[in-house]
Amino acid sequence: MMMIETELRQSPIHGIGVFLLEPVKEGQLIWRFDSRIDRVYSQAELGSLPPLMQRYLRIYSTWHEGLQLWVLCGDNGRHFNHSDTPNTISDGVGFGDDVAARDLPAGIELTTDYTTICDAMRSNGMTFEHPGLSAKQPHLLDA
Repeated sequence: MMMIETELRQSPIHGIGVFLLEPVKEGQLIWRFDSRIDRVYSQAELGSLPPLMQRYLRIYSTWHEGLQLWVLCGDNGRHFNHSDTPNTISDGVGFGDDVAARDLPAGIELTTDYTTICDAMRSNGMTFEHPGLSAKQPHLLDA
């Protein structure tokens, strides 16, 4: 769940992005997993859903290898775009926490490094030819 005020806007990186409506200090909590709004799915549970639902969840969820779960953000958090120099950090902070990597002004787009949050991308050697876009997306197609 987003812990700060944000809104969705057209992104110069890719499609829709998450933009700050307030300034944020370095280390400030931006997003934390909250089961009241966010959801996790086992591979078996995802596999039991209709194909259209499976496709949606594979696009908007991230695969957590350690927990063997798909994690779906229930709010604007699912629209973070990729950056090789992200302004949020999730790796090493703990499951379900994203914090500001530096002081951020209101109006800036929040970004994350997909290779630190998505085990499928990291394990498949995912590379990005353009910020926010991947050259291949096996995590979307794997059954």
